[in-house]
Order: sequence, then C-alpha cells, then structure tokens
Amino acid sequence: MSRRRPALRRLSGTALAVATLVAGATPASAADGTSPTPAPTAAESAAQDRAASDDEAVAGIVDYPGNPVTEPALVADEEDRLADVQTVGRMIQWGKLPVLGAYRLSTGSAYTLVLTRRSEPYVLADLLELGPQTFVREPDGAYILMENIVVQPGARLVLSDTGPLTIRMASDTDRFVSIVNLGGELEIVGTKASPVTLTSWNRDGGQVDTATEDGRAYVRSVGGKVTLERATFSNLGFWSGRTGGVALTGVDRPSEGALEEYGRDLGDAVATNNHANGIDVRYGTVPATSAPVVDPAAPQGADSLTAATDGSPVEGLLPVGTLPVPYTDDEDPEYSYVSAKVENVTFDGNAFGLFVSSANGVDISRSTIKNSMVDGLVMHRYVVNAAIADTVSSDNAGHGIVMARATTGIVVSGVTSRRNGGSGVVVRGAALASGPSATGMPVGDYGNNSISNSRTDENARFGIEIIGGRNISLSSNDVTGNDMGIVVREAASDVTLVGNHVEDNLRHAIALRDAATDVEITGNVISGALTGVYVRDSAALVERNTVNRVTNHAVTVTGATTGTVVTENTISGRGPSAVDVKRADAVQVGENDASTWVSTKPFWTHVRNALQPLTIMWLSLALVLIATALKGTRHRMRGLQHPYEAQRRLAELVEPPVVPAVVPRDGTQLAAGRHGSADAGGAA
Repeated sequence: MSRRRPALRRLSGTALAVATLVAGATPASAADGTSPTPAPTAAESAAQDRAASDDEAVAGIVDYPGNPVTEPALVADEEDRLADVQTVGRMIQWGKLPVLGAYRLSTGSAYTLVLTRRSEPYVLADLLELGPQTFVREPDGAYILMENIVVQPGARLVLSDTGPLTIRMASDTDRFVSIVNLGGELEIVGTKASPVTLTSWNRDGGQVDTATEDGRAYVRSVGGKVTLERATFSNLGFWSGRTGGVALTGVDRPSEGALEEYGRDLGDAVATNNHANGIDVRYGTVPATSAPVVDPAAPQGADSLTAATDGSPVEGLLPVGTLPVPYTDDEDPEYSYVSAKVENVTFDGNAFGLFVSSANGVDISRSTIKNSMVDGLVMHRYVVNAAIADTVSSDNAGHGIVMARATTGIVVSGVTSRRNGGSGVVVRGAALASGPSATGMPVGDYGNNSISNSRTDENARFGIEIIGGRNISLSSNDVTGNDMGIVVREAASDVTLVGNHVEDNLRHAIALRDAATDVEITGNVISGALTGVYVRDSAALVERNTVNRVTNHAVTVTGATTGTVVTENTISGRGPSAVDVKRADAVQVGENDASTWVSTKPFWTHVRNALQPLTIMWLSLALVLIATALKGTRHRMRGLQHPYEAQRRLAELVEPPVVPAVVPRDGTQLAAGRHGSADAGGAA
C-alpha cells in the first residue's frame, strides 16, 4: 500500500468533518491543550525516493548536521498533507459545496487553516480572528503562529504592519508549522522603518530552532504569485529544497494520479453511503438536499455539519450523485509556475537559503543569503526568465548560487558570492537524460544564461563553474582567491569568457576540460595562479589575454585539443615555459608576447631537451655542412697563391752568398761583381 493511501482514507470518512471548522472557529483540542492525533510515519524508502529529486541542489553539501532518516520522512509527510489540503479544496469547489469562508483541517500533528477565495486580502487582523488560540500576540509585541496556513487560489495573504513585525513560527520537538501558498497570492512586505521578520521558534526553549532532525518551520509557494520586500527569514527549513526555508516552486511535471486515487477512495465511501440510503445515482434519484450545509455560525466540531433537510444524517462533504473526480491540469497556471519578486530580503541560517523551482519571471534584487546549511540561492529546475541583481550569497555550507539543469534565460548581474564551502556560482546545463528514461525526460541541453559584473571570492572550490550547457556568457566578473577561478567542463559549448579579472586563485585561473567546445577566452586579465589558462581535451580560442604572476605556465594545452588557437596574448611570469603545448594535438600557436617571461628550467633540463634524437640528427647534419664549407674555403685560399711558389722557395735556398764590395785605398770603387777580375789584372 502506498504511503499516501492511509492519510487519504483517514479523511474520506467522518474525519472529513474537521473541514467545517470555519471562519473564526477554534478547535476543541486547542482549548484544552491537547493535540490532534499524529499522522502515521511514512516508509523510509518512499521518503528517500521523494528526497532524491533534490540531488542536484545538495551537491555542494558539507557536513549537513541533520538526520538522513527522519527528515526525508517528514518531507514526505508534508507532501501528503498538502495533497490532502488541495484535494479537499478541489472537492469542495467541484462539488459546489456551500462552504463559506476559511476553514480548518486536522492534518497530522497540527491544524491547517485554509484561506479561501475572497475579494479582500487576509491580513493580521483576520488571522487573529480566525485563529485566536493559534495566532497570538506575545508581550514583546511579536506574534506566534501555532498552526499551518494554506492560501488557496483566489485568496491573498498580506503580512505587514505599521511597525516592525515579527512572526515566530512554532517549531518544537513534536511539531512544526508552515505557511504555504497553493496558487494564491502571498505578500510579506515591510518597509525600511517597519521590516518584517519570520523565524522558527522553539516554545520549549524560548529561542529559535536550530535543530532539523525533527523538522523545522518553513515558508513555501506552490504556484501563484509571491512578493517579498524588506523582510528577514531566519532559521527556517530542513532537508529538501521545497521544505528548505523559503521555497518558490511550481509543479515540475503535474500529475493527476494522486488526486484521482483520492477521488476513487472518496467515491467508494460515498457509494457505500448511497447504497445504505437506497440512492441510485445511475437514474438521477439524488435528493436535492443531500449535500451538507456548512453554517459559519455553527459551534465547533463535527456538530457544525448540519443534517439534510429531510433529517437523514449525511457523512462527508461530497454530494451524492455523479462523483466529480478531481484532477490537476498540466496547463493550470495556478500550480504549474510561480512568479515572484524578492527585494531587500535577508535569508539567514535556513537549510537552503532560497529555493526556486518551476518559476517564470522571478526577480531577485538587493538581497542577502547567508549561513545556509546547504546551498544559498538555488534555481533548481524549469526556472525561466529570471533576474538576479545586486545580491550577496556568503558563508553557506554548500555553493553560493546554483543554476541547475533545465534552467534557461537567467541573467545574473552585480552579485557577490564569497566564502562558501562549495563554489561561488555553479551553472549546470546538461540534459536531464541521455536517452529513454523511466520519467521520459528530454535529452536536449540548456543554457542562454549570463553572469556579468559580479564577484566570486574566497570560495573553497571554484569561483564560477560551468557544467555542460550552451550559450553561456561570463563577462566583466572579478574572480579572486578561490581554489580555481573559472572552470568550464562536461561538453559545455558556445561559452564566452570576456573581460574577466581572475586573480590569486590557487591552481588554474581558467580551466577548460572534458570536451568543452567553441569556448572563447578573450580580453581577460589573469594574475597570480599556478597556471593561467589550462585546456584539456577541449577546443578554445585563447586570444588577447594578459597573463602575469603565474608560476608554472601561462597557457597549458594538453590532450585532444584540435581547433585550439593561442595567439596575441601578453605573458609574463616565471616557470618552465610560457606556452606549454608539447602534449597537445593540432594546436595553433601564434604570436604571443613572452619577452618578459623568466624561464626556470635547470641547465641540465635544457641539455636534456637539446639532446633529443631528432635534435642530434639535425646537429650532426649541420656539423657536416660546416666541415664541408671549411674545407672548400681552404681550397679556395690555395688557388690565390703564385703558381711557382714552391720553386721560388727552393731557389732561395740555393742562391750564392753576396760578397761585400772592396774599396781601393785611393777611394775609387770598383763595380760590384767585377772586382775579382780587376784584382787579377792588377796583380798581373
């Protein structure tokens, strides 16, 4: 048996009469201090299945302090309670039952006050009148809320005051309450002089509730319209995004199955009742007076169900006759999407700071999200056309800002995300499925998101992380002091990183990996990192960037990187090399200015690099050419000597010695060479 069936059958009989505690009525159990009978605990397996839908949001979780067994079960119980409230409302509407004004249901461990359609908004004075024992003003001026509130389509709840307004939502060990807008309008609006504060409150300890294992008060809108201004939401929520503090959700994939099941259960009960009273609905023998009449002035309890005019008792709130089976329309704007304006709001100490899912046209500005137990701001799924501006998300245990899969058209500008346990900003754009799946999810990827003029500082993981998706733009952002600056991975495509200032990140300033394609990295200023731009198994244009104060490589390209171009970058720093592409395939390296780069390669590294086989071959060939050229030069020098130079030298060796001239006593001089014959003649 499913976990929903017991709760639905509990409402299908005479217990359904609790819906008749209408406008201004007070439950008898509240008067004597007793509590309604708690709903049965859900099976843990079903609870875990329900909680699994939020797996993306909790990816950045760090040491969540709650209970992984009890909290998912409480989430499931809350879903059951809201389904019961929706179903009763639909049956009253389609059955045309004359239920006038607000009414109260006994649901689980607390009552639920249901605000129905009317032209005037419900305000503080109405809550004091409708629940004089469950909405009480305390001596310090704050209000304490001790029952759940549900706002139906056509109803509008406005929480504001002429002075500062504080609402403490009961959050004890045995019960917690919530405010849920089911397709209506919820306005929590303060002013600078008169802000509004909603917080959990442990009545036993007289303080805010910081424990989540037994559940904790929360605020949620399922479809409809929400306006939050000048307000603070603190210490709210537990475990899942939709119960995580403040949640703005629609219906991811509306389903009519649960309501149809409930309709069948009620139909069985009514059919049994009709049969007992001899009524045959096949032939239209349905007394016109068979529907119960709800009297707002009737006393509390089951007695407020008046009998039919013929005096016969009637159980339940359904007319006999053809049973209208409720359903949820996939196109119903009341539940499919939520629209919201959030301005000057603080979310402090919640499980999830602000959780948004299935929303169209959410506008978040000038707000602060901090100290969340999981992630700060989460755009979960099917969020479209949202704007986040001038907002700070800091000191959260997980990621600062998350845009999960199936979000598109998100414009982020002027935000700051710092000191988070995960990444500053995470953008996921991968497909929800890679092929046929049990839920039939689409296989296309998502994107068209942009982040500009923002800061991501001192996050434990990455400054900005892009995981899959397409058409994503990061421009003019400051990314400082993270483990890595900007990371693009998992087949993300058509990504532009332009004009960003990426400074003093520990490892890579900008990293592309795992088949990222068509990525443009242009005009960025990168300063202080181990590696400036790291490209692995991806394709990118790395052009006209300024890289300085890096200590390994300014640009590293490795793996299958066909189509990557590195050109016109201005590079300075120290390391083995400015541009490292020796492990990459088909990289085009153009003209880069690395004139001030200081190489830190050791001498023997240069020698070892020089003594590569190919280098030795070319060096040997060069030496051969040099030797040949020198030999030819010597031959040409010999050709310039006298042809009989050798003989001339021999002649010098055999030439007779020169005889000195003899000078006669009379001072005459004989001709040289002839003195021998003259002497001889004279002697003769």
